[in-house]
Amino acid sequence: MEDIYDVLILGGGPAGLTAGIYCGRYNMKTLVVAGKFGGTANLAGELENWPGFSGSGMELMGEIKNQAEKFGCHFLEGDITKVEKLTSWKGSATPEGLTFGGRAHASYGGLAGFELTVDNKIIFGKSLIVALGTEHRQLNIPGEKKFLGKGVSYCATCDGNFFKGKSVAVVGGADSAAKAALYLAGICEKVYVVYRKHEMRCEPISLSNICSTSNIDIMYYSEPTEIVGENKVTGLKIKSEDSGDVEIDVDGVFIEVGATPAVDVLKDLGLVFEKNYIVTGKDGKTNVDGVFAAGDVTNGPMKQMVTAAGEGAIVAKMAHEFLLGKNS
Repeated sequence: MEDIYDVLILGGGPAGLTAGIYCGRYNMKTLVVAGKFGGTANLAGELENWPGFSGSGMELMGEIKNQAEKFGCHFLEGDITKVEKLTSWKGSATPEGLTFGGRAHASYGGLAGFELTVDNKIIFGKSLIVALGTEHRQLNIPGEKKFLGKGVSYCATCDGNFFKGKSVAVVGGADSAAKAALYLAGICEKVYVVYRKHEMRCEPISLSNICSTSNIDIMYYSEPTEIVGENKVTGLKIKSEDSGDVEIDVDGVFIEVGATPAVDVLKDLGLVFEKNYIVTGKDGKTNVDGVFAAGDVTNGPMKQMVTAAGEGAIVAKMAHEFLLGKNS
């Protein structure tokens, strides 16, 4: 018969992996499914705001995954192509798989469980934790796709070393753009920050550091229109309110214009969304029985690794109570 898990966790970033630790400690049969474990947290360079830890995001995610595995969590790497809410169990799933803690698994509001398709593999779960995080937002300008990996990057800490001693542009004005600019300034000859508004909206301390860094120039009221080059990036065309249409000579363009929640695969579950983020309560409950959400994919007020991890712990407890019949 097909495996039936107590909890299916979609996403392997800070929220999903922390949920895995807690689900394992609650003695729930748990599967974490992700395209890549660690998620966008892997892209973080030196972490400065994770309490008591010094190192890269990839190092931290590896430690958290190992800890989840220690508590019995299972892992599957692959592309999630379908998530379906079930009113009755399909296939060869048998009643023997429908118990938790020696008790029959309850059904709420006509819900029996969930069917997950991962690379054509079918998996069943009694509850669902969504921790899919976000995906990088693109500029959608000429040259962006053409030069991806040939000068265009969405991760300064991943690709910055390829541009040592060269000139680069960072597009964006929020915290991620500021951190990218400061990191690149330490290894590049010149860093241009291209931002469409009158002032960067990053943390004040980051802006102060940028303004005091001699090899960073901020270009306000400016929007990129095209990334140019032959076999690799050689320049960035910009429409500027101050100086009109200009082209700056750069070897790399780092795009830091935010992210969008990865929720397309969830559209058939009947979840409530707000600006494409899953709406939850403080306990991580969604409007669908048996579905909980944590981390950057939700409409929570803060998108940070540490808050995502905390939310992962909360939804694990909620899933446990759901399976015990307390969370109706």
